[in-house]
Amino acid sequence: MAEHRPAEHQPDIESLSAWLDGELDESARRRLETHLADCPACAAQLAALRDLSAAFGALPADAPGFDLSGLVEERLAASARRSSPAARRTPPAGWFGRLAWLPAGLAAAASLALGIGMGSALPGDRADAEPPMLVSAMRVFDPMPPGSICIGSDACYTKEITE
Repeated sequence: MAEHRPAEHQPDIESLSAWLDGELDESARRRLETHLADCPACAAQLAALRDLSAAFGALPADAPGFDLSGLVEERLAASARRSSPAARRTPPAGWFGRLAWLPAGLAAAASLALGIGMGSALPGDRADAEPPMLVSAMRVFDPMPPGSICIGSDACYTKEITE
């Protein structure tokens, strides 16, 4: 019978990093130190984090030759002035306030009128009307293959004759 081995433990990098930075409370620090004594995977991960921290500490502290803090503070102040409620333009109340919606309303009405006008220009399916001359010329190609350009419903579909 094969021996059952538990799944390998994965180190908790956040807890190890918090321990290394001294950010854990006393009870969490003690639990982690007890665990580190018994867990070689976590101890190895902690050593790797210590090496990484030491490598970052050894980097030179280069400073730019200029200070950006004044420029950033000026831009933040200008942005705060622009976004303040007093700086925002509010439309007046009453009848003049409703005029702000006039361009949008006119555009919607024009779109609706154009749609109705274009829709009424489409050929209809009237049984008593003669088909337009162009539709009659298209009869040469009946029945129309799928995906072809149809001028009207009578050009695309053949009428079945029942006797």
